[in-house]
Amino acid sequence: MGNDPASLAGSRFPPGPRQDSRPLPGVPRPNEALQRPPSPPIPRQEALPPPANGRTHDSLRREPPPPSNLQNTRPVPPGHRSNEALPGTPPQDARSRSLQARYAEALQRDSSAPLPGHGRANEVQQRGQYAPAPVQDSRPPAVSARANEVSRQTPPSAEEPAPTADTRGNSILRPTPPDALEELESLQLSVKPSTPEEEELKKAVAFTHFDTSSSEDNLITLLITREDLHQLASQTLVRIKSREDQRSYLGVVVKGPFAEPNAVPAGSTMAIGVVTQGKKVTYTFDYHGRAEVELLGEETGGVLEPPRFRPRPQSPVFRLDEEESARVLGVGGDLCMGVVVGYDKMEARIHPRDKAVLPRHTGIIGTTGGGKSTTVATLIHRAQSQGIATIIFDVEGEYTHVDRPTDHPAMLEALRRRGQQAEGVKDLHIHHLTGRASLNPRHRNLRSFSLAFSSLSPYAIAEILDMSDAQHERFLKAYDVTKLLLEDFGIFPTSPDEHRAALDVDELSTGYPRMTIQHVLDVVSAYLYSLSDEGRAETKSRSRGGASRRDASAEDALPSEELPHRGPSLFSEFRNNPGRVMARVMAQSSKNEISWKALASKLHRLRRLNIFDVGNVPKVDHEAMLTPGRVSVIDLSDTDSPQLNNLVIADILRGIQETQEARYSRANARGQDVTPVLIVIEEAHEFLSASRISQMPVLFEQVARIAKRGRKRWLGLVFVTQLPQHLPQEVLGLLNNFIVHKITDSSVIARMQRAVGGIDESLWNRVSRLAPGQALVSFTQFSRPLMVAVDPAPVKRMLVE
Repeated sequence: MGNDPASLAGSRFPPGPRQDSRPLPGVPRPNEALQRPPSPPIPRQEALPPPANGRTHDSLRREPPPPSNLQNTRPVPPGHRSNEALPGTPPQDARSRSLQARYAEALQRDSSAPLPGHGRANEVQQRGQYAPAPVQDSRPPAVSARANEVSRQTPPSAEEPAPTADTRGNSILRPTPPDALEELESLQLSVKPSTPEEEELKKAVAFTHFDTSSSEDNLITLLITREDLHQLASQTLVRIKSREDQRSYLGVVVKGPFAEPNAVPAGSTMAIGVVTQGKKVTYTFDYHGRAEVELLGEETGGVLEPPRFRPRPQSPVFRLDEEESARVLGVGGDLCMGVVVGYDKMEARIHPRDKAVLPRHTGIIGTTGGGKSTTVATLIHRAQSQGIATIIFDVEGEYTHVDRPTDHPAMLEALRRRGQQAEGVKDLHIHHLTGRASLNPRHRNLRSFSLAFSSLSPYAIAEILDMSDAQHERFLKAYDVTKLLLEDFGIFPTSPDEHRAALDVDELSTGYPRMTIQHVLDVVSAYLYSLSDEGRAETKSRSRGGASRRDASAEDALPSEELPHRGPSLFSEFRNNPGRVMARVMAQSSKNEISWKALASKLHRLRRLNIFDVGNVPKVDHEAMLTPGRVSVIDLSDTDSPQLNNLVIADILRGIQETQEARYSRANARGQDVTPVLIVIEEAHEFLSASRISQMPVLFEQVARIAKRGRKRWLGLVFVTQLPQHLPQEVLGLLNNFIVHKITDSSVIARMQRAVGGIDESLWNRVSRLAPGQALVSFTQFSRPLMVAVDPAPVKRMLVE
């Protein structure tokens, strides 16, 4: 629009010089509420015709002049001096100066927000569509209602965007101008990139809290945002970076995470009311997480050392990914036991060929229904697949069908979830005592066996038969006489090598070669005969015959061929020369017939078991049992006698130990590896209970010797029991690895906690709440004990009630 007087004819405002009235950058429009009192009304003038450039007449609305401290945009006439007032400007009085000061103060106080009453005008001005023309009079004119009405009814131009739902009826909210958007984009591009420390901090999932008077050593409290609460599950490994002292720690979540409200205490009435009214109230307090972390150590030069300090408050906490967690926990290996609780894919694996793992001996403990048998079946399958020779003493017959895949629906479903298949072991051999049945009688590799009396220590036999001191003394006397008679009758030894072997026999661990229980029974019968009336008469006759040959020994005084044919009833090779037997007996005479009769009764009961040196029934082939990858099940389900089971276990353990030691020596000489052996003893509390060990110290010494010597010779023992309280401390001291399933008895848990080291209290507190199949697993290979969901058994297991 031009500035000629003709174009201003009929205007509501008096004509005046035009000037550019666009607002200065950063200077807001003045507020009408703070304008000076209005001037007298200006006479109404005729409205102007519509301008040619499409601009509305609102652009001619006069704006109040800017305060004196702002730059005046009115043009200065030529030759005007700075200390003179502009033409047409009224003189400044005190009142005007006061109003201008108030005006400037209002602008300074509210410079960023649009002024009330000018929302529409400001919006239009910012869009650059309307430019008000100031007039010479510096007093703000009174704007008529008609002018406001015209301003409100004037439609926007085609270039003006249509008002949105958010801005319609609201003059405060306006779309961001394009030039402002461009400036914001340029500012964003000019921002410096984040430092590596800032980028790392974005990955923090928690921060360390301040310590309190109740804080404990090696335990750190973490605070977690609601959004990160899901990232810190129980048993999760974390790294804490103490920024103040530049130290780095590794820890594990042992308690929590717990959710705590932000605004009120969790136990307050308000919090309880909101939660309990969950059906009616959808609102709940915002909350954060809290967790306790146990420090595993301080990272120093790539090595984890015991922590000397604590992380400082507000230290960022980072979750270790599964790959790094597996490396820190030491769960790598070829033999998988299951999935680590707290992780999606991390598996608890061990190295089957590491001497520090399986040969260190393992205890599988838990109540009935906790998953012990499933763990044993899984271990059998995994060990067989790794070429380990596995031997199981099965007192219930549960593992006599492990060569078949499982058909149990729950196991099949669990295998499907793990992405595994049901399959049996490849090379199963079942051994059962002669005269006893097996739960798998049609198995193609079913073999019966008998025990060799000569392989059992006389001290172990005395303990298993629960002999009294008097009976034990007479049994050892009969045992010594039997050894002499074996040599007399040319049974053993028969060569110089056998003589040397006889001298090396350790009767605390094994018996006398080629001695049978019938040999000992014949000697006991000879002693009983010597104590009978008939035997006493024979003794007197022998004494008279010996008086004539004073210098002769008892053997030479009455040669065997001169003895009468009457005498004890003998059934072994000794029956060929009863006189020789009686001569040996009389040379080491004994009294107390009652003790001899009690001893004979126990030995006859042992012989009637018909398990020692039975005809053509072979003995256990220990060499074949140690074939790589073979699974040998000793089926003791039909014995119904703990004493008999103990005899079998003691005999086979000794044979396996001797065979493995010989194989180890041969392999060592050839520079080869020996086959690892794993021996599983079910119901170990029956074999090595505290009461039995006190009565059978020799038997325990045998087991302890096997355990100690087996560590170096790849011979590992696995004790399985549901009554760990019956295992003595001496047995628990032999174990280095533990798989603990659910235990409900708190006293048993307390005893296990005292006996087993290296497992923190937080894990023991969870033992009573473990689900079937879950276990607390502690292996020497692991850096700390783990909660593991043991893999389902892919083999068939007999569910015995």
